[in-house]
Amino acid sequence: MGSFDRKVLVLDSRYEPVKVVTMELGFVLLYAGRVTSVQDSDRVIHGVSRSWKVPWIVRLEGCRPRTKRLNGPRFSRQNIYLRDGFRCQYCQCLGLASTLTLDHLLPSAKGGKTTWENIVTACKSCNMKKGAKTIEELGIKLQRPPSRPQLHPTALFPLRYGITTKNSPPVWLPYLDLSVADRALALGFEASPVFIPVFQQDPGIQV
Repeated sequence: MGSFDRKVLVLDSRYEPVKVVTMELGFVLLYAGRVTSVQDSDRVIHGVSRSWKVPWIVRLEGCRPRTKRLNGPRFSRQNIYLRDGFRCQYCQCLGLASTLTLDHLLPSAKGGKTTWENIVTACKSCNMKKGAKTIEELGIKLQRPPSRPQLHPTALFPLRYGITTKNSPPVWLPYLDLSVADRALALGFEASPVFIPVFQQDPGIQV
């Protein structure tokens, strides 16, 4: 179970994940009435007159769902690789993060900017062949034009914490979309923090 064996998954009112907290904080939130338990663990805290089970998963009371990304994914090398599926956009070969590069469609020397729309994943061989030329000059046609990626926050959430199928508590799996995180870690880079935080900080839940 790894690093999450003493953690609690916090859900919003639509049962979508918003945060991972310690078991101690999860119990405090439960005891204070801030959350309700969705799934209890086997761990028990004993008081003077009664005992309480510590939850694996809790649901925030009165929490409005946060489905909006603040500014979308952060522009970064890793996020370009994710968007392009770890494939060279010129020859379509699949590679690891360590074997790939980034390339400007319109070279910097010709006024090209470092933006989602002008940067693509390229293998080292294709990058060297292209050099300072444009794809029009080389007669290259892309299968799809590059753009800012559109990923749902539930897919981004596991990347914030480095959660994958291998290290997630089994009881969490029905509430997580691990498709992006599993692929990211399998192809060679650390998941957290790949993306900017996609949910606003709840002032009542400090970690």
